[in-house]
Amino acid sequence: MARTAAPPRARVAKRGGKTVATRKNAARAAGTRKLRARPVGKPSAVSSAAAMVSGAVAAAVRLLPWTRDEADPIALLEVDHRRVEALFEAGAATTARAVKRRTQLLRSLTAELTVHELIEEQLLYPALASHREARAIVLEGTQEHHVADLLLKELHRMRKNDERWGAKLKVLQESIEHHIQEEERRMFPIARGVLDAEALHALGVRMRALRKANGG
Repeated sequence: MARTAAPPRARVAKRGGKTVATRKNAARAAGTRKLRARPVGKPSAVSSAAAMVSGAVAAAVRLLPWTRDEADPIALLEVDHRRVEALFEAGAATTARAVKRRTQLLRSLTAELTVHELIEEQLLYPALASHREARAIVLEGTQEHHVADLLLKELHRMRKNDERWGAKLKVLQESIEHHIQEEERRMFPIARGVLDAEALHALGVRMRALRKANGG
C-alpha cells in the first residue's frame, strides 16, 4: 500500500514513436481502427453515438459538460458514463437481424470507451495512484479496462447475427456498469477528497485537451 508508482498502463511516454493512444487503438479490432479514417465532413464517432440513442438522451448529451467550457474532471467523466450506458441500452434492444445497426453501435461504443479509457489511464489514474486511499481501486480500474478491451475485440470478430453476440454484449455491459459504479461511488469521491480545487481544474483542462486531440 506504500508504493506510489502509477499503474503500468498509465504511462504516457512514447515508445517506438507511438503514443499510448496509438498503441491502444492499434490493439483494437479492425473495425475500431477504421474509426480514425473518417471521411471529411462525416459526423464524429461521438456525434454518431448521440444520434443512435433516443431523442431525449441525444438532446441532453449536446448540453452536457464536454460541449461547454467545463473543467470539472469528475463531471466530464460522468458524462462519458451516461453516453456509454445509452449505447448499451440501444445495443440491448437490437435483434440478430439488425446486423448494420449492431455494427454501427459497436463502432460508436468502442470509440467512446477507447477515448474514455485513455483519459482515465493517462490523467486520472496517475493523479490518484500516489494516494494510499485510491491505489487499490486504480489498479482494479486498469484491469477492468483490460477486460473490456478483450470483450470488445471478440464482439468485433463475431458475426453480428450470431446468437452469442447479444450475450457477449450483455456481459460487457454488466462489467462496464460495475466499473462505473465503482468509480462514481468510490473513486470519484476519493478524487474530490485528495485533490484540491486547483488540481481538479487543471486535470479537467488536460482531459478536454486529450479528448480533442483524439477526435472527441
